[in-house]
Formats: sequence, structure tokens, C-alpha cells
Amino acid sequence: MIRRQPAPHYSSPMHSALSRRQWAFDLFLAVVAAAAAIAQLVIPNNDGYFGGPMWLNVVVSLLRTVPLAARRVWPVPVAVVVFGSDILTSLCVPHTSTFWGTVLPMATATYSAARWSDMRRSLLVLPLPVAAFALYPIHMRSFGGWEDILFPLMILWPTFIAGYLINRLLQQRHDLKEALRQLAEQRDEHSRHVLLEERTRIAREMHDVLAHGVTVMVVQTGAARMELDESATAARESLLAVEATGRQVIGELRRTLSLLRLGDDLPPSGHPSPGLADLPELAESMRKAGLTVDLHVPGQVEADPGRELAVYRVVQEALTNSLRHAGRTRVRVRVTADPHLEVEVSDTGPRHRDDRGSRLGGGHGLIGMKERVTMYGGRLLAEPRGSGFVVHAAFPPVERVR
Repeated sequence: MIRRQPAPHYSSPMHSALSRRQWAFDLFLAVVAAAAAIAQLVIPNNDGYFGGPMWLNVVVSLLRTVPLAARRVWPVPVAVVVFGSDILTSLCVPHTSTFWGTVLPMATATYSAARWSDMRRSLLVLPLPVAAFALYPIHMRSFGGWEDILFPLMILWPTFIAGYLINRLLQQRHDLKEALRQLAEQRDEHSRHVLLEERTRIAREMHDVLAHGVTVMVVQTGAARMELDESATAARESLLAVEATGRQVIGELRRTLSLLRLGDDLPPSGHPSPGLADLPELAESMRKAGLTVDLHVPGQVEADPGRELAVYRVVQEALTNSLRHAGRTRVRVRVTADPHLEVEVSDTGPRHRDDRGSRLGGGHGLIGMKERVTMYGGRLLAEPRGSGFVVHAAFPPVERVR
């Protein structure tokens, strides 16, 4: 069964480390905002409402602008400091309020709170603009008309909405990517699950049909051989050969079924498995790829198709590794069958650089070769030799029934 895991919540930048570029930009923004606010205090102008001592206005201006350097790390606390400094000052004494020193820093803090925090926390910022501009006329009688209050609110609230919409759009895009990723994982898992079930079903059916029938044939043959007279030597030898072949077929059938259940390396249907007779063609294809292959295969080899396939795969993987790691090198392939089946593939190593031992890494080639050889009770040796590399596989002789 495929388990559906919930998608992780969208991670805003406040929960992740900011880049140096982001830190530099926010610091630059805070410095520029502070400089603009102080400049508007000291340069005579009519853009704002002026009152209170200069030192107090400078301090309040810095409290509105300097915290903007951390607007993405602590967006809501920064907004509280920006608005809180203005609200507390308005309750106590008159002070100056300007566009660059008051409205613009508040708009930046409002946008940042909606953009870089979750919805519930950002809603805490919404009442702050109303409180700030509603309390400012307590000590500043020249400020207090509806137009004076609505004008900054018409700037601050749209910035909050813009930040919230951008936040939601980015979160939806993140959730969509996460959903697509999980969907792809579930699709792959489902495909593997269906394939495994089908292989298991085929293996079970093949076992029921073939293994049972061959087992019955072997048992009946053995029973018939035991009932023959001692003089029927030829018939006894024929039945003995049939019985031995049947037992060998049962073993091969079980190995094949284990591949159907567990493996992914299935031969294409309708094509015979390659064997020793196909090694010259394999060597020729590797020669065309750049290897110099010296192939030695005895003319007559008594081996079952399963072991021939294992030898073929060992040679194929060893030649591929030589081409991959040693380049255009010379490779010697030698197959012997006396007293038992063995194969050795050795190369002379790379021409221009020492790459010895690198083929003992974490690839699946050597693991696959070892599994094939071990399946038949054999042993595999793969190690550097001189400047080159050698792969040697030995298979025990086939057990005969006597």
C-alpha cells in the first residue's frame, strides 16, 4: 500500500538562513531610510508635521528605520518596534512626522510583516497603523483631519495586502512543487509495486506448473531406475542422465524464479540468453569501442546455460569497466574449463595516469558480478594487479547424480 505523507508547511525565509546578498540589501535599506529621515528633519521643508525637540525626533526616526535591517528575520517584531516607538511617543510628547521618516518606514515594515510571516501573526500588525495615526493628534493639534489619517492608511494597508498576496502565491507555488514531487514518488513506487506483484505472480505460476511437473518426472525416473535389472546397464545410464538433468533443471528454475521475484535484470522475452558462443561478438564490439581484446575460449566447454550466462555477464561488465576506467587499453580474456569453469579478465591499466584501485568503489557492477557468481556457488576476485586490474571468477563443477 502506498502511504501518502503530508506535504511540509511552506518554509518562509524567517525560518531559514538569509544569504549575504539579502542581509546586505536590508542593511542598505535601513541605512538609506535612516539617512532620508534625518535629512528631512534637518533640511527645512514643508513635507510633514514638525514638533518636539530635535534629539527626540532623531531617536524616534532611528527607531523607525534601523530595525528594518532585520525585517525578514523578525518581520512582526520589527513592525511592532517601528509602530510602537511612534505610538508611545505620541502618547507622551509632540514629535515630528514626515513622509520619508514616518510613512515610508511604516509601509516597509507593514509589507515585510505580511510578506515574511504567517497570516495569523501578520494580522497583529493591521491595527498598528490606525493606532499610530489616531493617537498622533493628541499633542499635535495641526494633525487630525480625516484626510490626514486616511492618506497614510491608504498607503499602509495596500502594502500589507501586497505582501500577503505575494506570500500566498509563493506558498502555493511551493505546495504545488511539493505535491508534484510526491506524486512522482508515489507513481514510481506504484509502478515498482505493480511490477513486483506481477513478477511474484509469474514466479508462483511457473513454480506451480514447471517445478511440480519436473519434480514428478525426476521422482518417477528414479523409481524406474531402481526397478531395472542389473543387466539393463544402458537403460540405467539413460535414466540416470534423465534424472540428473531433471535435478539440474529444478535448480536452474529456482534461480530463475528468484530473479523474477527480486531482480530487475530480466532478459528480453523471445531472445535466448547469451553464452560462451557470444563472447567473440562481444569482444569485437569492445574492439570497435577502442579496447584491444585478446580472447581465448576453448572449443568444447561442458557448462549449463546459467553458468554460461554468468560468464558472459562477468566478461561484459569487466570489459566495460576497463574501457571506462583505463580507456584504450589492452585486455586479456581467458576462459578455461579444466578442471572446472573459470574466467579471467585482466587489463594493463591506463596509459597516462595511475587509476589503480578506483574500480573498487561503490558502483553496482562488481556487486552484480559477485551475486551472479555466488548464485552458482562460485567465487569472484576483483583487485588491482600492477598498473592494471584483474577480475577472476571460478565456478564449481556441476554435481552429478550417481
